[in-house]
Amino acid sequence: MKRSSVFQTQAGFSVVEMLIAVVIIMVLVTFAVMQFGASAASLERQNIARQFKVNLERARFDSVKRRAANCADMARVEIWSPTSFDLLIDRNQNGTLETGSETSTVDFADSAQVEIVDDPAPTYPIVIRFDQRGNVSSGACGSETAVDTPTIFCQMPCTSSTVTSANASVVYVSATGTVSMLPGGESIGNFAAPNVSDLNSSNVNVFNPYLAIWDAPAANANGNTSNTSNTSNTSNTSNTSNTSNTSNTSNTSNSSNTSNTSNTSNGNTGNTNSTPTYCISGQRPSHDNCVCSSLQYLQGSRCRDAN
Repeated sequence: MKRSSVFQTQAGFSVVEMLIAVVIIMVLVTFAVMQFGASAASLERQNIARQFKVNLERARFDSVKRRAANCADMARVEIWSPTSFDLLIDRNQNGTLETGSETSTVDFADSAQVEIVDDPAPTYPIVIRFDQRGNVSSGACGSETAVDTPTIFCQMPCTSSTVTSANASVVYVSATGTVSMLPGGESIGNFAAPNVSDLNSSNVNVFNPYLAIWDAPAANANGNTSNTSNTSNTSNTSNTSNTSNTSNTSNTSNSSNTSNTSNTSNGNTGNTNSTPTYCISGQRPSHDNCVCSSLQYLQGSRCRDAN
């Protein structure tokens, strides 16, 4: 009796085919990891450049808000090295800059392979300050110069000649203080500074008819302010029997009162058309019984000189 042989076929992968598949997977994973690492580094570089841009905008806003006219009082950003910069603004809003307590430092030396590059290498620190109009300047006070812009944040290794949109971010600030962030290698247009004309106080009502300009009151020998142009009323102040004068003013034989209080024939005192007492910079109107003049502005609860 003959036994029939049965052949069974088996399907599968050979060792060579499996090795080829593993190699392909490893290559794909390597490319994916490289792309992820490059994306993370690019994102971190952009975040540093964006933080620098935001600090410039905060400094400009602070100077404009405080109307900083003196160079030492202007908010600023100072670049101290290729991997660090400072921001100095009036954080406690007391009207003055306090270098020791109001300076914040951004140091990215250990967080990313990013540096500020320029050609030729700059001399640190680089100062970028803003005045009361938002205009920008650099250099030491008394010898201000134009700002060396743009500021290039580049992924190392990098030089100013190898800057591209893939490895660098650029922060540009115009002469009028406008800040923008661009990819590396982008061309930047030239923007001329606008013409600025000072406002003449004699023509101020042309621009704002509701603004009243007061002349500063003169002080007498006792330190009190008097105004004889708008407050003397000799036609109605001839009654001395029913009026009392307690201020430091001189009464004539006709009992004409030239102080800030006008006495009527019925003995009533009024304060019509009287010139207000102006505050000295730093005084509080609600506490010192004075008002801010047109050359001052109210910061918090205190009057501050505009210039």
